[in-house]
Amino acid sequence: MSVRNHVSAKAPISDDRASLLLLLIAFVDAAGRGLFLAGATFFYTQVVGLSNVQVGIGLALAGLCGLVCAVPIGRLADRLGAARVLAFLQVWRMIGFLIYPFVNEFYTFLLIACFIGCVEQAVWPIIQSLVGSAVKADAYVKTMSKVAIVRNVAYMLAAGVFSIVVSFTSGPGGVIGLLIANALAFLISAILLVTAKLPHSTPKEPAQTQRVTPPAHPLKNLNFLSLSLCNGILSLHQAVMTIAIPLWLLTKTQAPKSLIGIILVVNGIMAITLQLHFSKRGNEVIYAARKHLYAGVTLALSCALVAFTTAEQPSYLVAGILLFACVVMTFGELWQCAGAWGISYYLSPAENRAYYLSVYALGANLMTVVFPGILPIAVVEGGSTGWIGLAIVFALAGIATPLLARSASRQSATAAAGGMSASGAQA
Repeated sequence: MSVRNHVSAKAPISDDRASLLLLLIAFVDAAGRGLFLAGATFFYTQVVGLSNVQVGIGLALAGLCGLVCAVPIGRLADRLGAARVLAFLQVWRMIGFLIYPFVNEFYTFLLIACFIGCVEQAVWPIIQSLVGSAVKADAYVKTMSKVAIVRNVAYMLAAGVFSIVVSFTSGPGGVIGLLIANALAFLISAILLVTAKLPHSTPKEPAQTQRVTPPAHPLKNLNFLSLSLCNGILSLHQAVMTIAIPLWLLTKTQAPKSLIGIILVVNGIMAITLQLHFSKRGNEVIYAARKHLYAGVTLALSCALVAFTTAEQPSYLVAGILLFACVVMTFGELWQCAGAWGISYYLSPAENRAYYLSVYALGANLMTVVFPGILPIAVVEGGSTGWIGLAIVFALAGIATPLLARSASRQSATAAAGGMSASGAQA
């Protein structure tokens, strides 16, 4: 049986249609999630009446729950099928957000936040695994770029809808309506996943071409874990862009407050329009690793630029430097995303892809949980020294990635060659 016929028996829809369905699912999911993210702070503080400390505790614990559950859920996706498990996670999230409107005090908020948090960090690696199952290997990074673009568009539209709802409604009704809309979006995406007939797992190659002896267990593979950590460090650009730079602008400079919104809009437009271009030649581990090198250098440069701004400088000069720094940081973001997709995918064996992708995501998830609380203290309050220190960390992570990727590639090739020799001896 030919490879083409074998794959078509497993995948009942074409690659193009599968890609379009995945983009639709990604848009619906992100649109609903974006509605909640835009109004989350308003809901927590104005509707439920929680303090900032209570919100911080709840979200931190929810993040820890997600950190613990992500890898086991990834293993489950490999056994039961990525599409099937992702549909279940969407229903799980739907239930959580339908309960949210009934939360009226801290402990119930804590319970529901942790309930939702248990599955939040598992969703993105499974989406990546599903893309890997539904499209050809050489189209993976390009498809992931399209997924990221669609999600960014959905988030921007959701933020606009939230602004309109808050402007034209009074009381908690509008925000609660957004919660329900978010839950319905999860339900719609679950239905699409179940009915679209996407492949439940990556089709295996014929025996004569199938890769044997996959890389070491991901949690025991030091190279793979180190790559995960480097990716996590480089992914800190999001927290820096949304937390550290706004705090620095507001508390340490004379730049206009309106610049924060301008920075975020510029970042969003660049992410939407340039992601495909920055993802070119990301289909090999070494090229993907080089993208992380470029990301480390540009992120370091952006931090160094911020370090040179002071409260004594004219507001227009500070505004120009900060805006340029954020443009440079967005270049780093684009390279980091493209590099992460290529590295994680091509170092993950097909039969355990969701498991490997979940382990690779641990680095970024850990940084998401830990560093939002550390950045204001270590970087913003640390002044120029703090920003230079962060720049050095970014640069080291970028430099280390190609070295680790080469070692991981050699390890994988050696393991595969050893497995082929063993199978030949048995024959």
